[in-house]
Amino acid sequence: MFRPGAPVEEIEQDVEAMIIELVHKLGRLADSDPDRVGASDRAYIKAFSDAESNSDTDQGALLATAVGRPNLAESLIYLNRRLDQDNLDPGQPTGVIGVIVRLAMDGLWVSDILDATRFDSRERARIVNLLTALTRISDNQLQAVLEAPSGELASR
Repeated sequence: MFRPGAPVEEIEQDVEAMIIELVHKLGRLADSDPDRVGASDRAYIKAFSDAESNSDTDQGALLATAVGRPNLAESLIYLNRRLDQDNLDPGQPTGVIGVIVRLAMDGLWVSDILDATRFDSRERARIVNLLTALTRISDNQLQAVLEAPSGELASR
């Protein structure tokens, strides 16, 4: 992808193409999910949960380039802002879980880039499974958790 000595313009085009493909992949994954509620969040989890591909050197270069030139990541930024706007709608109490899930997956992605061995496969599966389960929580379940006294939750 990023050949040594490539001109900046070529690298920028590659980064932009990678991000656009990621946005398309997220859409395909969400569209293939039979459960519409939380589908975009589960797509995000699937797209960013592979430690091996996350730790790939192109991913590090992608992160560095996107941070240095955020205009290249506009399609992903737009997607995240649109999802955040939907998720933070007061009429959708569990929507905020989507924001939390995406932030957690962003953190896992960066963690993988920095240290792909931080979590073993069992630990990683536990993290990904919990985040996936959170995408399926109903408004009533969330309300019960939020209303429960803190000691009551600890005893469950």
